[in-house]
Amino acid sequence: MAPSHSRRRAAATASVVAALIATLVAGLVWTTSASAVDQDALTSKFMPMPDQTYALCAGAIAFNFDGVTYAKCRLKKGNSLAAAHVYSGGDALTVNEQLTKTGPYMVSTYSPPDPENYALYKCERDGAFAQCNGGLCYRYDGDFPGVGKVGPKEVMCSCPIAYKKTTYHVTGPAQCPTTRAAYDKICGSGKRADVTADGTILHIGAGGPPATTIDGLNKMYDAAFGTKTPTPPTCARPAR
Repeated sequence: MAPSHSRRRAAATASVVAALIATLVAGLVWTTSASAVDQDALTSKFMPMPDQTYALCAGAIAFNFDGVTYAKCRLKKGNSLAAAHVYSGGDALTVNEQLTKTGPYMVSTYSPPDPENYALYKCERDGAFAQCNGGLCYRYDGDFPGVGKVGPKEVMCSCPIAYKKTTYHVTGPAQCPTTRAAYDKICGSGKRADVTADGTILHIGAGGPPATTIDGLNKMYDAAFGTKTPTPPTCARPAR
C-alpha cells in the first residue's frame, strides 16, 4: 500500500474511532443470510482477523440498560472472524487495530467457543436476544450490574437488542434445562415490553436457521483458517 494512501486511511480511521469510542453504548448490529460457505460470502459479510486481540461473546449473558445490553465476554488473542461493517475509511479490522493499539478497547468478533461451556438453543416463540458480533468492548475491573465480577480475562461489550417473531438461536448453558419455563427464559421468550425492560438478562444470539448462526460461522471460520470445528452441541425444548 502506498504511503500516502496509508496516511489518508490512518487519518480517516482516527476520526471515526474517536466517534465510535464516544458512542460506545450504541453497539453495532450484525446480520447474515448466507447458508453455504463460499469466498463471496466470506469476503462480503465476514472478514478474517488473524492474530489479534478480540472479544468472544458466544455463550455469554448480557444485562439490558436503556435499550443496550452489556455482555461479559471473554478476552482472546488469536484468529477470529468479524462481521465486516464496511464504512467510508475502513472496516471492522481497521477499528479493532486502532482500538487495541491506543486504548483498552476492542471489537467483539467470533471464534468457535469451547463446546464444554455452551450449547445452541433453538427459539421458536417471540423473544429477544443480544447481537454482539461487531459490538465495541472495553476492559473493566470490578462488579458490573447483572453480570457480576469481571475478571482479568474478561471484557464488557455493548450489544444491541434484537426482538424476533420468527425462529432464532441463542448460545446458552451447556447443561440443558429440564423445564420449558427454564428453556424459554434462556431464549428470552415473551412480550417485547417484558423481555427488553431495564435489568433483563439476555443471551447472545442470531436470527435464522442454524446454518446462519453458530454452525454457519464455524464453517466460515474453518474456511478462513483451515481448521475443522465439530458440530455445536444443542439443547431441545422440554416437553413440559
